[in-house]
Amino acid sequence: MTAFKPKILLVDDEAEARSGLAHALKMKGYEVVEVGTGTEALARARGEWPALIILDVVLPDIPGTEVLKKLRADAITRAIPVLLLTAKPDILELVGTEIPSFEGTRDRYFEKPGRVDELLAVVHQMLTGKT
Repeated sequence: MTAFKPKILLVDDEAEARSGLAHALKMKGYEVVEVGTGTEALARARGEWPALIILDVVLPDIPGTEVLKKLRADAITRAIPVLLLTAKPDILELVGTEIPSFEGTRDRYFEKPGRVDELLAVVHQMLTGKT
């Protein structure tokens, strides 16, 4: 019998960064679906129904914060927890948006470049509720 592997939708337009993180997640036993745009993320979230979405803020078509708003507005995807990533928190001001308040939600924010082991710990905590 095959062990259950939680599915993670990984959304990042930087292919090299996405590939490296996907590899680390797979080594921890997760199934990973990779996409590079917000449009792809929205479609795959509805079709794949992942256990977690790791979502970069800066995407080529739709900012990650807008993708998050669309996910929350959709009855099919609103319950999927999201880990929002950004390399530059101040970029949010440049694109005219803010980091959403995650108070009272299962969503989280992670600043990159962070250590991969720290990111993996956050993913584990989000999926299991355990530290």
